[in-house]
Amino acid sequence: MARLTKKQQQRINYFLREKTERRQKQDMIHKGDVPKFIERHLPYIRKLARNLDQILIVGSMVSPELKPGLIDRFLVLGEIEAIPSVICLNKIDLLKDRSPAEEIAAIYRNIDYPVLLTSAKSGAGLEELREILQHKRTALVGHSGVGKSSLLNAVEPDLKITVNEVSKSTNKGMHTTTKVRLYTLNSTTEVVDLPGIKLIDFIDIHRDEARFFFREFEEPSQYCKFRDCMHISEKDCAVKRAVETGAISPARYKSYLNFVETLN
Repeated sequence: MARLTKKQQQRINYFLREKTERRQKQDMIHKGDVPKFIERHLPYIRKLARNLDQILIVGSMVSPELKPGLIDRFLVLGEIEAIPSVICLNKIDLLKDRSPAEEIAAIYRNIDYPVLLTSAKSGAGLEELREILQHKRTALVGHSGVGKSSLLNAVEPDLKITVNEVSKSTNKGMHTTTKVRLYTLNSTTEVVDLPGIKLIDFIDIHRDEARFFFREFEEPSQYCKFRDCMHISEKDCAVKRAVETGAISPARYKSYLNFVETLN
């Protein structure tokens, strides 16, 4: 194996130092060693994080329409807390053509996120969903009305969770889950169902850190001209080149830019 150049070694050291500093910050948060105003703004799921095995992110393809930006923010949350994330694209029975769902699923599968295509009504994907939930404690998250409660009822009918319809006037979900609920599916399987979420605050994340939480940036970023490249306006940015060639999804990159804009 060829010896590392000085520049390559510097990049490795920089990456490892940044990773260690981010981990130390998370340790502080979970120990409660942060100011109260920060703790108050942390999403409840962040406080649960170290007691979870995975996050199941549910989005509906229609009624209400899919919110990829919210899915990406949940994925960022999973990356921050180092929790595996699974994406569930629900209500596919309402699609005349499944190709839009398959195209979206391909974007995330290409960066190693598992994706399920499900329908509580038709039964599509439910067996795969049962298998993913087994022997784990899972946080169930998503926008209101995406069908989280219906999926749980379909997986375990004995739960008999109340289900509300989507408002016909606004095409938005009506809150079924209004507080955190813990469902025990069997002796080794639990689901923490969280209320529908419209926005996730990342008060403890600085905009300079955003690039670390989009996993497809990691490999090409090694070839950026600047070690601290944010992949926005810098010259000789390998991540932007990867977007131009299609190696990185333009939709995911747009989501990244939107995410950066929301940070301090």
